[in-house]
Amino acid sequence: MNLTSRSRYALKIMLDLAYHHNDSLVRRQEIVARQGIPAKYLDQILVRLRRDGLVESVRGRTGGYRIGRELNLINVWEIFRAVEDGIYPVECVDEHAGCEFRAACIAKEPWQLIFENVKRSLAQMNLADIAQQFQQDDKNFATTGVRECRPGRGPVRFLESSVGP
Repeated sequence: MNLTSRSRYALKIMLDLAYHHNDSLVRRQEIVARQGIPAKYLDQILVRLRRDGLVESVRGRTGGYRIGRELNLINVWEIFRAVEDGIYPVECVDEHAGCEFRAACIAKEPWQLIFENVKRSLAQMNLADIAQQFQQDDKNFATTGVRECRPGRGPVRFLESSVGP
């Protein structure tokens, strides 16, 4: 899957809003301060989340943001899909595109199976469950802000000679 910093930040934004869902509105400066997301990038992500109905906004001096629907009706797949331009691992599983080698590709069905399993897992993870299970007060009132979650690395590869007989 092609998950970028937009997905990583979007999940942080949604968890922040979920944690503060009882507040009438959450100001963007509060999210920036708590989560360490650059303000201009936050705005770009919020536009996408709002477009898909995951977030609502109120303009004006006393405006802000709030979750767009019930927490248990928002899943992680929706969050990632809302902010990513291309979430599909390979072109042949993208319902909006097609690979010219699709008919003769030996890996098409395995990729489809892999993608459907990942998608199903993410769709089963709703925001209410994640927020309840993983939210901790000390992580939601940080004044210095949490910095970006960095992407993971690939597996470490050992040379055959270093493994031994």
